[in-house]
Amino acid sequence: MLGRLVPSYTLHQLTYHLGQLHRAMAIAGMAWLAVAAALAVPSSPAAGTASAGVLAIGVVMARTAWDRMRQSRHNRFEWVHRLGGWAALGILVAVVPVEAARSLPPGSSLAGLLRQPSVLLLAALVALVAHPWLGVRRLPASFPAVTGEVVVVALPGRRSLGEFVRISREGREWHSFAVATTGSAGAGRYCLVIRRAGDWTERLASDVEHGHPPARLWVRRMRGYGFMYHVQAYRRVLMVATGAGIGPVLPYLLGRSPAQLDCLWIGRRHRAAMGTDLVDRVLAGGSVTLIDSSQGRPDVGACVAKMAHLFDAVFAVSNDVVRDSVARVCEARRVPWYGPTFDSWAT
Repeated sequence: MLGRLVPSYTLHQLTYHLGQLHRAMAIAGMAWLAVAAALAVPSSPAAGTASAGVLAIGVVMARTAWDRMRQSRHNRFEWVHRLGGWAALGILVAVVPVEAARSLPPGSSLAGLLRQPSVLLLAALVALVAHPWLGVRRLPASFPAVTGEVVVVALPGRRSLGEFVRISREGREWHSFAVATTGSAGAGRYCLVIRRAGDWTERLASDVEHGHPPARLWVRRMRGYGFMYHVQAYRRVLMVATGAGIGPVLPYLLGRSPAQLDCLWIGRRHRAAMGTDLVDRVLAGGSVTLIDSSQGRPDVGACVAKMAHLFDAVFAVSNDVVRDSVARVCEARRVPWYGPTFDSWAT
């Protein structure tokens, strides 16, 4: 809500870089756990061993989360974090209550155990981990379009600006995508415009093409807010989107946008890549300029440099090369800019 109600670029940047806070908290927690394990060994070898096991899992998770390894072996990173996190939580659930009970005077009741700080903290941790899973639903899915670059998924639910949802085919592997629209989804439905990049998305698109689409998808009820949510804090905004990066921009272009928008959409043969109907709908609004990169890669930084001073903020939904060129131009002109980072998602 702060992204819309408080038009503070500094505040937006703080909330936008929560990934760095996540890392810092993980490092601090591992340091605390290492000290706790060392202190626990003399009085309770079992607790010390369990703490050491959790610490070892944390070290492996941290190692696979390094930027270079996470990018080159992303599937391994996902599985290690998922299985390692559940294993560490399971060890804590098994050990903490036992150790808390050992510290109580003889004859203490269950109520006394439940009032122990370690047990209360464990209960809070379990609740936080379980909460996102409580709203998981299996919803009917349709696939209005599939091209060589994207597959469009339509799902029942609200269409909200700047939000993203997490979906899965089998309930194990989850992926986040921006809430979008193609202008034809109908009332009470929204779309996901998914780029065909990676094993999961390519399998999904291939199944749709061959007539075997999944009838239903698992969807988490709890949504997140990406940097595109901050568009609502400004009056006039320039959007820079490349290829399927137009997805997070579509709700603003095809719906009632709270801001006046201009959009540079850069891609290779837009109609072939995204579908003629969608491109025509986008162009009908009159605020989108198509730049066909099949005729040569454009200098996006130079294009933005000519226009940035006319806008309150610039949003780039693109790869890191285009994002960085936009960032340099905007920072030189002191124009607020937003774009995806390694710890965010382009929503």
